[in-house]
Amino acid sequence: MVASEEKHRFRSHKNTSIVKFAGVILTLLTISLVFFKDKFNFEASTEIHQDTDTSFLDKVQDFNILGKDKCPLSVPLTPTFEKYDLNNIFGNETFIDLAAEKLSGAIKINTSIGDKPPSPKENIDYWAPFFEFHEYLEQAFPLVHEKLVLEKVNEVGLLYKWEGSNPDLKPMLFMAHQDVVPVNEKTLDQWKYPAFSGYYDKEEQMIWGRGSLDCKNLLIAELHTLEVLLEQGFVPKRTILLSLGFDEESSGVHGASSLSKHLLNTLGPDSIYSVIDEGAGFSKITDKFFIAYPILNEKGRVDVKITVDGHGGHSSNPPLSGHTNIGILAKIISLMEDTGFENQYSEQNSLWQFLECIAKYDDELDPKFREVILKRDVSSYYKEKLLKTLSSLMEFKDLIKTSQAFDIVSGGVKANALPEDAYAVVNHRIDFGSSVKEVLERDLEMAKVIAKTYEYGLAMEDKVIIPETANGMIKVEQFGDAVEPAPISPQNDVYDIFKKTIYNTFVNGVMKDNKDDEITFVVSPNSVTLNTDTQYYWNLTSNIYRFQFLEFNTKVIKSLHSVNEAIGSQHHASTIGFLYDYVLNVNEYHS
Repeated sequence: MVASEEKHRFRSHKNTSIVKFAGVILTLLTISLVFFKDKFNFEASTEIHQDTDTSFLDKVQDFNILGKDKCPLSVPLTPTFEKYDLNNIFGNETFIDLAAEKLSGAIKINTSIGDKPPSPKENIDYWAPFFEFHEYLEQAFPLVHEKLVLEKVNEVGLLYKWEGSNPDLKPMLFMAHQDVVPVNEKTLDQWKYPAFSGYYDKEEQMIWGRGSLDCKNLLIAELHTLEVLLEQGFVPKRTILLSLGFDEESSGVHGASSLSKHLLNTLGPDSIYSVIDEGAGFSKITDKFFIAYPILNEKGRVDVKITVDGHGGHSSNPPLSGHTNIGILAKIISLMEDTGFENQYSEQNSLWQFLECIAKYDDELDPKFREVILKRDVSSYYKEKLLKTLSSLMEFKDLIKTSQAFDIVSGGVKANALPEDAYAVVNHRIDFGSSVKEVLERDLEMAKVIAKTYEYGLAMEDKVIIPETANGMIKVEQFGDAVEPAPISPQNDVYDIFKKTIYNTFVNGVMKDNKDDEITFVVSPNSVTLNTDTQYYWNLTSNIYRFQFLEFNTKVIKSLHSVNEAIGSQHHASTIGFLYDYVLNVNEYHS
């Protein structure tokens, strides 16, 4: 292994990569990456080559577009802890099997939850499987439970504390969640192995079952990392916290919400060094090109309920206008879907830096598309061309605008009775540069068009916009809790340690036996359309990284929240390796 920067095997310039390109989509989680080279190059080049009317100003400004390196490579940051042994984690089959068995045992305990689970104080019996899970963790990680302080928050949440030797240093925090999504009973016969068997196939090196990817793998990896460090006699300077929620799959209202409030009350705001939670990983683009893509921010979320209140009656005598309340609601839905949201080039969106890295290091990317990416900041011409191309790709379209999806519609109780009311609920994932307020106002404007056209009143929440008419009233209101777009985590000195640790785990772990000097490895921030439990931790730190050192590919992505969820034992070990490196690096180089 070449450790020096001069002899670093991952080159800074010449690369021979073929991007199977279209996007990065995390579901968990998560988040995930899918590359479709042929489809992307065809669609992108077709769109771009058709429009050649580049302005003179665009052309004369080309000279300054590449002034700043927006995707610099880095070098590994390797711990010097005297008992440091990354090879044991990546190369010792006994260790890899042990790690797999510990994850297997966790999967066997069914901790699935529904959409609206009761609070533990309301129905503690609902959470009985979680207490069985807690007992398993005590058996699987004896040193952790002997040496660390464990506090239960809101009955089921687990908060571990490994006290550091320097109380003046901010603690580093690791997160995961104990719960998993349910398994659809109609799909049980489609699983290769039973969904909660935790079957470990040593020949295929795969651990099967619900939670193997989302995210008992991360939870077990975090605990296993601490167990290894305790075995090695490591003494942290900086306190280490492990916060394990229990209802992330239903928005964390009982788990992460309570845990974060507890931490805020005991430690205060901006009291945490960094947070690592579930998120993206790294992907092999070709044999010569790899990219890791930690998530530095998330889109926001709001559900909006639109109700049409009018008059009922017998279906044999419909309204004079010919439009029932369901019909009026349908017109609002149709208008909103036909109109949609405009594409946005939000500076807060980490996607642009990810694309920059692809354009810089993929030598076989379509030249015209590379030009559009690299020149997007020159003028609106390139920026609009980039947005137009991305909006045509399923994998990218919702990363560049606020999305909308009508998920609930209700109205009417009988075939021959006019419905007195009808309502629909639309889910929005809010663009990084927008807000809950902007989305609500936009939906109100859509409803106003229909209200005026068909002579209905209009209200936003309890505020009347248009007085109720003889036809009735349209009401727009927020449905449930909302989340603003997450603040983007800064690329500061804390991020630099994090980034260089990823390099180290990849170079000296994943690729430890690879002698190919032509490989390029890049770490680039990215964004995600989903929300994680980190939404409750914004007041504790700005350094939030949604990342688990795990190789994402098409097979992995397809199994998330689906049939045959599984993880490779080597991939699970790699997550442990990264966490091991990160704890040691932070304590050595930033404490």
